Amino acid sequence: MSRFIILMYHMISDPVNTAEMRYACSPEQLEKHIKMLLETGYTLVNINQVSDFYTNNLTLPENAALITLDDGFEDNYLNAFPIFKRYKVPAVIYLATGLIGKTTHAIANSIFTERKMLSWSQINEMSKCGIEFGSHTVSHAKLNLLDDTEAYQELIDSKKKIEEILGKECTHFAYPYGLLTENTRNLVKKCGFKTACSTRSGFNNTHRDPLILHRIEVYGTDSVWKLKQKVLFGTNEVSLAYILNYYYSHFFNKVKEFIY
Repeated sequence: MSRFIILMYHMISDPVNTAEMRYACSPEQLEKHIKMLLETGYTLVNINQVSDFYTNNLTLPENAALITLDDGFEDNYLNAFPIFKRYKVPAVIYLATGLIGKTTHAIANSIFTERKMLSWSQINEMSKCGIEFGSHTVSHAKLNLLDDTEAYQELIDSKKKIEEILGKECTHFAYPYGLLTENTRNLVKKCGFKTACSTRSGFNNTHRDPLILHRIEVYGTDSVWKLKQKVLFGTNEVSLAYILNYYYSHFFNKVKEFIY
């Protein structure tokens, strides 16, 4: 059974305050993360390969990993894009289309300092170089708080805008804040999305719902060692105690099997 991981980033820049430390990964750290993945045998795949894995039963390489970025910060172009080109990383960026060309002040209840969002010209340039773009609604909405009509409009309007600007079908989505219900998931399917990423941690495989894919969140404070543990155990939170407990439990279960 093929198993793969999806990593979730947001801003690729230095954090300005404590609140941003979880979401802002420096370009230097991103490059170290990518080098670690490549050096430890991961193959970086694109979102269309993941889609084909589910819809066309195509296989993924062993140790496949997908890199995603949420929201559409301008630093994705300024800082991440050069790194992606250097290492040939086929990343996907999920856009809140109503925020394009604006700043983080347009995001309701944003914890971020004022930062620029991507422009459509930057998005077009990245798209021509192989970076994929998916929808993240229009306004970065909490879909679980909207009625069906409002949620559908957030989904379909963002999808159509991306298709209009880039001139190709948009079939990938990520839930803002990771908030979804069964009904939300069904609306995503109704709009024609083939994959949708949540913020739930864990590995993905053939049994995972492609409209509720799991991702491992990469914090700005994650060292190479910590990210290595996250992808090994498929979890957002790791510590020495977690790792020791895991191996102790594994050893104890093996002993019980041997005895009984």
